[in-house]
Amino acid sequence: MRISILNAGQQTDYLYGIVSGLSKIPSLELEVVDSDSAVGVIDTFPHTTLFNLRGDNLSTQPFMMKAWNICKYYGRLLWYTAHTQSVIFHIQWENSISIFDRTVLIFYYKLFGKKLVHTAHNIYKDARDGRETFLRRISLKTMYHLMDCIIVHTQKMKEELCSLFQISPDKVAVISHGINNRIPRRDVSQKEAREKLNIELTAHAILFFGQVDEYKGIETLIDAASLLVKENPAVVLIIAGKPKRHLHYAVQLKSKAEKMLPENNVLFRLQFVPVDEVELYFAAADCLVLPYRRIYQSGVIFLAYRFGLPIIATDVGSFHEDIIDGVTGFICKPDDAENMAEKLRKYFDGNLFHQREQTRKRIIEFTEQKYSWSNIGRQTYEVYARVLNHS
Repeated sequence: MRISILNAGQQTDYLYGIVSGLSKIPSLELEVVDSDSAVGVIDTFPHTTLFNLRGDNLSTQPFMMKAWNICKYYGRLLWYTAHTQSVIFHIQWENSISIFDRTVLIFYYKLFGKKLVHTAHNIYKDARDGRETFLRRISLKTMYHLMDCIIVHTQKMKEELCSLFQISPDKVAVISHGINNRIPRRDVSQKEAREKLNIELTAHAILFFGQVDEYKGIETLIDAASLLVKENPAVVLIIAGKPKRHLHYAVQLKSKAEKMLPENNVLFRLQFVPVDEVELYFAAADCLVLPYRRIYQSGVIFLAYRFGLPIIATDVGSFHEDIIDGVTGFICKPDDAENMAEKLRKYFDGNLFHQREQTRKRIIEFTEQKYSWSNIGRQTYEVYARVLNHS
């Protein structure tokens, strides 16, 4: 069976995980359509061929050059579709022109007899990002209805997908998000990590990690941290990640933090964190906080679990399905700084923190079993088989 995975130059970590699982199935031949970021990463797996059609989609380019490169990419993608022997296209992410992707491009795939599987990492990201329009909603509904199968990561996501877009439950498969196995784990000690980041070893370090955007509610986390600092000067807030779209939001966050937190109690790194530096932040931190206002699922959960780091997260989306209260972290109310501070106090006063070495080991062992890419690869292969059997 030959399968094409269309990744659109996005989320290399997830792509690495799913390919690592699928490549263990001898009867599968994989063609991965992606970008420069997958070169030397994805094509190292057996039974896997990389088609780098997107090229460089990360560096800053003049508008006209970027537009020309996108047009070239779409041309290559159309040519690839007409010539590949793959029987199933597994669409991971949309390309640059979402409405075209959801309609014309899907019909084009169908024209060449491709069976279509889509992993809906976000059920309705336009609404999440405040970009909802009638045309965007209709195009997304069209795409969902044209899929032969849609994969989501949680039961709640399945229920929301079926309700919002009138999709038959039989057409939707629930397959967990896997643990992040691309980021290397070198067992950096907390002492070593804190020395490199200039954080005191006695600090109670709280981490936010990931792209900085308005829907993530980081200002609530700053408010919660300010409450804790008044009680415990050892609390340090780390915010690490690249601003996404709304650059003014990052500026507002820095200004707010400067007003509410002493300089020694906050560390900002508002830029992309290279792969080989990611572990430093998770090793240095005592917990990760996800203060989101709205979300369906977040890959940062499975990055934190990679390093055994407990998580305090708001009760939005499907967070409560992957964060076990009192075992791998705590759930708090969204947009409620006092409740978030209360859960952080509970964490720092309890055994999850005071027995943190054992806590990290337990979380790593638990998640490597529950979120194994080998299991996810097998479940995904079963989806492919069902789709072909129904043809």
